[in-house]
Amino acid sequence: ILPPTRPAPDSRAKEPSQGFRNSKPFFQERKTIMTRFAGIEAGGTTWVVSIAEGDPSNIVERAEFPTATPQLVLAQVVAWLKPKKFDCLGIASFGPVDLDPSSPKYGYITTTPKLAWRDADVVGGVVKGLGLPPDFPVGFDTDVNAPALAEYAQAQEKGEKIGSCAYVTVGTGVGIGLVFNGEMLHGLLHGEGGHISVPPYPGEESEKMSFSLKCPKWVELESSCNSAALAKRAQCPVQGLKDLPDDHPVWDVAAHYLACMCANMILMASPEKIVLSGGVLLRKILFPKIRAKTKEYLNGYIDVPKVVTMEGLEKLIVPSDHGNRAGIIGALFLGQNELNKRKKKADAAPSAFIPLVAGVALGAALALLFARPK
Repeated sequence: ILPPTRPAPDSRAKEPSQGFRNSKPFFQERKTIMTRFAGIEAGGTTWVVSIAEGDPSNIVERAEFPTATPQLVLAQVVAWLKPKKFDCLGIASFGPVDLDPSSPKYGYITTTPKLAWRDADVVGGVVKGLGLPPDFPVGFDTDVNAPALAEYAQAQEKGEKIGSCAYVTVGTGVGIGLVFNGEMLHGLLHGEGGHISVPPYPGEESEKMSFSLKCPKWVELESSCNSAALAKRAQCPVQGLKDLPDDHPVWDVAAHYLACMCANMILMASPEKIVLSGGVLLRKILFPKIRAKTKEYLNGYIDVPKVVTMEGLEKLIVPSDHGNRAGIIGALFLGQNELNKRKKKADAAPSAFIPLVAGVALGAALALLFARPK
């Protein structure tokens, strides 16, 4: 009987193999250390905080806190996260927020209607509370850009050949996030697509509608199809919307406004995937209605299969796989995104350093050559 052979050295091991002298059998595999992600979804009603392991969508721990005052909520979030171990942190917040890293108010919630949260330092409060070092990977963006990033990343993992993705949530408000070529869309600020103007539903008088922008001539998307607006038309409480039948006329109204939004997005930004989510979109009958009206309103002008055929529209306008978890999963993807950026930057550093060392070495060699006595 031949004696067992020694195992091949494991380049990933932190210490040399000890063969038979090791207290563990040599054939026992080392456990892979999985990346741990921390995420915070700063919602207008509820804050959600979680830990995911291995993949941002694999949530292993989670907690929720009502949106009270900034001081109370931030203290609760910090207290929950402090004993946890994680490699990066993502924060997805209601807005408007300051996303300019060079701004003194970067990481703040700014001109929100929630007066207690105006000029609240969300990122600074969390980072300082947790005692994170300055170079710790912390991603920060809106609570719609973050899910858009998650939807885009997971589409790439599934092999979908898209370079752009829109994410829309419809509930107490309406928010739109956009990702192009893996980057969340920023400009002067961030998108506030819930406040775009759309044509009124046939027969509705715009003068009698409510507007969060306080402009009676601006038929606003959010004020036209959020849960409160739909409940008002149906003459029921918001909680009663779920009890309405699929053939209730209020769903045709919602489909009109959301189709106008989709048509405008296709005309303006041309996203290759539009993901619709939020409480209102739990009503599945809305999806075929929205697709049909989007096709009707564009009227063949955008002549691509995903828009001119119902089969294409079924791939273009889709529900989110994450349901009500989309916001917190988006926050976790923000953390992963920032961690990946740091890793790429670190990996690129040696490649930039090598030519410099080579240049110095060559210069020194030439200096020695010409310095030799003749």
